[in-house]
Amino acid sequence: MNENKSTGIMDFNLAVVLHNFYGAAKRLIWFAIALAIGAGVFAYYRTDRSYSPVYSSSVVFSVHASYATTTDIITHSAWLDANAAQMLSQTFPYIIRSENTRMLLQLELGRAVNGSITAVATADSGLFTMTATSPNAQDAFDLMNAAITVYPQAASNVLGDTQIYIINRPLAPPASPDNANNALSAGLKVTIPVFLLGVVAIFLLSLMRKTVHSAEDLRKLVSLKCLAYVPSVKMKKHSNKSNLTLTITNPRVTSTFNESIRNLRIKVQKLLWDKNQQILLVTSTLPNEGKTTVATNLALSLAQEGKKVILIDGDLRKQSLKDTIGVTDPSDGLPDLLSGTSDNFRLLTVPNSTLLLLSGDNTVDQPQALIDTPRMKHVLGLLRDRMDYIIIDSPPAGILSDAATLAKYTDATLYIVRQDMASTQQIATSIQTLSTNDINLIGCVLNQTQAGTTRYGYGSKYNAGYGYSYGYKYSNNSYGYGRKRYSRYDDAADTAEELTQQINEASTEENETDQND
Repeated sequence: MNENKSTGIMDFNLAVVLHNFYGAAKRLIWFAIALAIGAGVFAYYRTDRSYSPVYSSSVVFSVHASYATTTDIITHSAWLDANAAQMLSQTFPYIIRSENTRMLLQLELGRAVNGSITAVATADSGLFTMTATSPNAQDAFDLMNAAITVYPQAASNVLGDTQIYIINRPLAPPASPDNANNALSAGLKVTIPVFLLGVVAIFLLSLMRKTVHSAEDLRKLVSLKCLAYVPSVKMKKHSNKSNLTLTITNPRVTSTFNESIRNLRIKVQKLLWDKNQQILLVTSTLPNEGKTTVATNLALSLAQEGKKVILIDGDLRKQSLKDTIGVTDPSDGLPDLLSGTSDNFRLLTVPNSTLLLLSGDNTVDQPQALIDTPRMKHVLGLLRDRMDYIIIDSPPAGILSDAATLAKYTDATLYIVRQDMASTQQIATSIQTLSTNDINLIGCVLNQTQAGTTRYGYGSKYNAGYGYSYGYKYSNNSYGYGRKRYSRYDDAADTAEELTQQINEASTEENETDQND
């Protein structure tokens, strides 16, 4: 591994940026939505709780006030003009707030005053508008009527004889408040900006997240070759469950996926053949990176070439190969075989293939003690004598040490990296750990790639370089270890039965030896 390149600094690529943002948005958009809704609900609740309706009831009237300048009745005059109305509006606040007026209003209403009264003089008209406001519509209406009744009496001490002439007045309490409840508007004003800020935050996080998107990214990160791109494939729902398996034997799987597996198989064959190696471990940094899918299809592809291949479920904590490949027969796997508790151990055959399968239905929580035993080495030794290739699907190397323990029994290790999943730091640390244990890492596979995000895309420069260039040399019948090829499915079944018997006999002998000891 090249430690100088472990920082994972990637070149700017708009397609990668958009892909990162799309992936981050799928995972985090619900958080942004929930945060925005929460903020909006809080703003709505706060505004709604503080809202107090205000009802108003108004009356337009004119005021006649008379006064005497002397005691002579001839000099007594009555007047009505704009100046009088203006003077009334200026004196109105003092009159209406007086203790005398408030007492008169309470007497008229028969209860405490619930509201306030204002007055405005209409310019140059001699008209006067009085408005009663209250949180209650009926109280506003009643207060207005009471003010009309008591005002002349309250103002008489200031203005003398005062008379009010009603021009326009409401006949019923107001139907709706003057001020609207803006709780919904306040909630939306908060929800929308918070959601947009959440989207911006997701975009910034996607820019900061350092993951692998291409072979060039892997080259900068670690000194391992990227052997193949395996594209992301979405299987449409189908009534037949077997048609949902992502394998090269499924006719519904795209030719692009099949071609990527073929290219990987050719490359792996060459690397193993050059060193006369047979046992290949397939691992990854994290779960769900597709290592089981890659291991399964690589094994199927080798079997299609006529090779004798066995696929081993090396994840003793989670035996999943049978579901992946569509095998439903009950069986014991490595956990039972290595622990000496097997009652139904047998190698399985895979439908429509000569591939053999070693996988079970039971699991163990602490497999280290079982893996790191001579029995594991003995089982692989029996298989090595009869098979061309042994492929082990192991647990993720980034979170468990099981993969490193299994790798001690293998000839080579293939590392799976799912595009835009594990961080560059996680990948670098995991590969560094494997490298320090003297494990033979032959290369990486960039899995579940999206169109447009890899350097070469699908089917052009990259595939040509790692696909057809090896041509017939490593894929025709002259390649292999010299063992007789399977001519039909029956031959694979016979081999499975013979190997099952040999492994069971060896396991029985070991159990008897352990008991005697």
